[in-house]
Amino acid sequence: MSVLPCFRDWLERHRPELEALVFDVDGVLLVGPRAVAGAAALLERLASLALPYRILTNDANHSAEEKAALLARAGLPVEPRAITSSGHGLVEAAGRAGLAGQLCFVLGRLGRPSYAEAAGIRVTARLAELPDCRAALVGEGEYDWEATINGVVNYLLARPAAPLVVPNPDLYYPGEDRRVHVAAGGVARLIASVCAAYGRPLEPLYLGKPHEPIFHHNHGRLESALGRPVERRRVLMLGDSLASDVAGARAFGYRSALVLTGATSGEGWRASALRPELVFHAL
Repeated sequence: MSVLPCFRDWLERHRPELEALVFDVDGVLLVGPRAVAGAAALLERLASLALPYRILTNDANHSAEEKAALLARAGLPVEPRAITSSGHGLVEAAGRAGLAGQLCFVLGRLGRPSYAEAAGIRVTARLAELPDCRAALVGEGEYDWEATINGVVNYLLARPAAPLVVPNPDLYYPGEDRRVHVAAGGVARLIASVCAAYGRPLEPLYLGKPHEPIFHHNHGRLESALGRPVERRRVLMLGDSLASDVAGARAFGYRSALVLTGATSGEGWRASALRPELVFHAL
């Protein structure tokens, strides 16, 4: 497979093949707080081509409004309604797991406004209220890990039917300080491993990429916005991660493109069994 130089050039020739685009954020549109070269011009061109796009992010620590503000500060004006977060998957999770109207414990935060509350879930971060909760939701941000994680582990051991819901399945994320930070998925795996070692097997409910809930929610919002069904094979996702973006898009039925501006660069992707349909050096 050859690496193509620029996605925008490819798009000019292949626009009729597509009904919509889906972008990852970090590593594709942004690197740290700055826009990737060509990102602003590409979004402007999509408007002139009348090609709808959506932005998919595993960041459930920021609401769609907060994420849009971050993009705007980088010179990328994006409407909040164009952003689908792993936190949006709580809408379907609340229905499937019977969490709507129930009190649930949140480790950290899930955006402001809260994705959980938007899904009809009552939330608390007070450990004293944990015994009265229906489930534990793993958020992000700063909180007292030692007390909170120990509290949630013992809560889950005492309630075998209680789910551990994890919007962001990522193990880590790169911070603006250029250091690696443990993400919600890393916290969830720690909790699950401790519970398993104690004899309580636990499979967290992951909502973000590469898992299906975030793609399902995004596709439903896309079809609602367009007022018609959208064939999945006519949607192309551009991401920088093989394990998250490419794997998730392929499993859902989207076309997949890898952009070598973020987590995956150079030629390392060629050795992976996860192969995108297209690879681009840049936007």
